[in-house]
Amino acid sequence: MQRCTSHFKLYMSALIFCWCILINNTSAQINVDNVLFMGRSALSADDNITAIHYFNQAIQARPQHAQAYYFRGYAKFVLEDYHGAETDCTRSIELNPYISDVYLLRGLCRLNLSDFESALHDYTKALEDIPDDINARFNQAYCYLQLKQTTQADSTVNMVLSRSPKYYRAYMLKTQIALEEKDTLRGLVWVDSLLNFRPREIAAWQFKGQYALGKKEYAKADSFLSIAIKYEPENFDALLMRAMARNDMYRFDDAIRDYSRVIELVPQHFVAHYNRALIRALVGDDNKALDDFSFILQREPDNTLARYNRALLRERTGDFQGAITDYTELIKAYPNFIYGYYARANCRRKTGDFRGAISDETVVARSQLDLAFAQPRNRTIKEVRKRSDLELEDYDRPIAEEQDSALVFGDIVLGKVQNSQVEHDLMPPFQLALQKEPTHRYQDAAFIEGLDMLQKHFAPLELEVERAETGDGIQRNNIRQIFFTTDSNQEDIQAFVNHKLHLLPSLLSLSEVERSLIESMLSRQTYELKEALTYAHEAVSADSLSVLPLLHRASVMQSFCRNMRRGILTEHPNESDTKEISLFYQNIEADYATAQQIAPANAYVYYNRGCYYAERENWTAAIADFTKAIELDNNLPEAYYNRGLIYLSLKQKTKAIPDISKAGELGLYKAYNLLKQTRKQSSD
Repeated sequence: MQRCTSHFKLYMSALIFCWCILINNTSAQINVDNVLFMGRSALSADDNITAIHYFNQAIQARPQHAQAYYFRGYAKFVLEDYHGAETDCTRSIELNPYISDVYLLRGLCRLNLSDFESALHDYTKALEDIPDDINARFNQAYCYLQLKQTTQADSTVNMVLSRSPKYYRAYMLKTQIALEEKDTLRGLVWVDSLLNFRPREIAAWQFKGQYALGKKEYAKADSFLSIAIKYEPENFDALLMRAMARNDMYRFDDAIRDYSRVIELVPQHFVAHYNRALIRALVGDDNKALDDFSFILQREPDNTLARYNRALLRERTGDFQGAITDYTELIKAYPNFIYGYYARANCRRKTGDFRGAISDETVVARSQLDLAFAQPRNRTIKEVRKRSDLELEDYDRPIAEEQDSALVFGDIVLGKVQNSQVEHDLMPPFQLALQKEPTHRYQDAAFIEGLDMLQKHFAPLELEVERAETGDGIQRNNIRQIFFTTDSNQEDIQAFVNHKLHLLPSLLSLSEVERSLIESMLSRQTYELKEALTYAHEAVSADSLSVLPLLHRASVMQSFCRNMRRGILTEHPNESDTKEISLFYQNIEADYATAQQIAPANAYVYYNRGCYYAERENWTAAIADFTKAIELDNNLPEAYYNRGLIYLSLKQKTKAIPDISKAGELGLYKAYNLLKQTRKQSSD
C-alpha cells in the first residue's frame, strides 16, 4: 500500500518552520540550536544525508535532545532506513512521550517493517490526542486488516469515509477487506465505485485485470491492464500480467514485446526472461531463447526448469556437448530422471562417446524392466531420488511470480526477490596508501587511510611532528602534503617515487621503519609487489614491536595472494603456487596474531583481520572479528557495514539491517543505498 508519507512531509515542513522561529539563543544552547537549525534546513531541502550529519552532531553535544532524535529519525525514514528511524523515534519517545507526531512517524516505520501490532499501538496512542487525523485513522484500519481483524478494520475505515467520502485509499482498503472475507464481487463493487470519481486510478485497473486473468477472461484482462499501462508505462507488474494474457491468446509477438519491456525496466527479472524464452522457443527463435535461459542460469545455476529447457534447445540446435553438460546436471538433481539418461545417451552417440551412451541406455533399460515387473531394485544412497521428477513436467509452461498469485489491491510491492540482486563489495581493510584525493570521511589521509583515527592507537609517525624549518626550507609537518597531494611539486614526487632520496635531504632524517614503510607503499602503488613485500619485511625487522608494520605486511601479503590466485584461476593449478599461497596465509594469520598480542585493544587489528577472513569466506571468524572491533570502537562504520553485508549473504536479514543502518548513521552513506535494495528482499 502507498504509505501516507505526503501527510508527514507537509506536516514536517510546518514543524520545521515553527521550530526555527522558536530557537532558544541562550549562550549555553546556541551551538546545538544552530546545528539543529542547519539540520532542519537540510531536511527542508530534501538533503537527508547532510541532515543526519548535523543531527549526529547535535545528539553528540546534547544526548537528551528528543527533537534531534525525532528529526534524524525522519531523515532516515525518507532514506528508507526504517529500522534506524524506528530506533530514533523510540529514543525520542523515551525522552519526551507526549509528542503525537513521533508516534505517527514510528507507526509508519513499523508499517514498513511489517510490525503491524506495534504500529497499531502507535496509531492508537496518537489518535488519543489527534482523533480527527484521517491518515492516522486509515493506517489504524490497515493494521487491523493485516492482523486479520476485519470487523475492526471495516468499522475503522467507515469512520474515515464518514469524514471524507472520497478518500480513495479507503476504497482500496474496503476492497481488500472484502477479499479477505472471500467476497470478491463486493470487492469489485468498491473498485468500480473508486473508478467513478478517480478514472485514472492505476491500481484499480490493474486489480480488474488481475481478476479477469484469474477467471481466464484474457481479452478483458488485456483491456484493463492496457489502461493501467497507459497511465503508468513503467508498471512492470501490469506488463507481466498482460504478457501472460496475450500468450494465452496466442498473441506471441505482443507477449514477447511486453516481456522485453519488463526486462528493460528490470534487467535481471527472472520471470520475464524465462517466459520470453519459452515463447521464443515455441516460435522457433532458438538462439534468442538460449540467450534467455543462459542468462537465468548464470544467476541461478540450480534452476532446473531453465536447465532442462536449455538442454532441449541445445540438442535441437546441434550443440550436443552443451546438452550433455545440462542433462548431467539434471541427472545429479533428479537421479530418477529417465528421459535425461535417454537424451544424454542420444547426444553422446552424436559426439562419438559410445561407451557413455551404452551406460546411459543400460540405466534406461533397467528402469523399464523395473517398471514392467513392478519390482523396484535396491539402490545405493546416491541413487535415491532428491526431488520429485514431476517438477520437470511443467518445463514448457509460463510461470507467474508467487507473490502475485493472490488477488490483492493497493498493496502491490514492486521488485521481487529474484528481480533485484544486492551486489555490494565489502569495505576494504585500512592500509598505507598514497591517497591523493582524500574522501569526505578521510579529510587528512594522504599518508595513511584513516590515520586521524589510528593515531589514538599508534604513536604519531615522525612525518607528523614539529613545525621546525629544515635545511631545504621544507616544514617537517608538511612533508606529507608536499609529496602526496594533487598540488604537490611533481618533480619532487617523481624523485621520491624513483627512490632518489639524495635529492631530498629533508627525508634522510626519517627512521628506518618509516623509510621502509614508505618504500613498500610506493612499490605497492606501482604494483611491484615482491619489492613491496621485501620493504615490508624490513619495516617489521626494524620495529617488531609496533602494530603498523605488521598490519602493512599482512596487507601486502594479501594483495600478493590475490594476484597469485588470479593467475591460478586463468591457468591450470600449479602445485608450487598453491603451496606458496598456503604459506602466505599462515604468515598473514601469524602477523595478525602478533599484532593482537601487541595491541589487544586496537579495533583496527580485528577489523583488518575480519576483512582477511571475509576474503577467504570464513564467515564465522570474520563476524567474530568485526564484532570485537565494534566492541572496542563502536563508531567504526566499516565494521558494522561488513558484518551486516555478511549477515545479508547468510540470509540473516534481521541481523543485517541494524548493522547496515548503523553504518549509514555513522557516515558511511552508501549503506542507505544497500538498505533500499535490502528492503525489497524476502524476509528471513
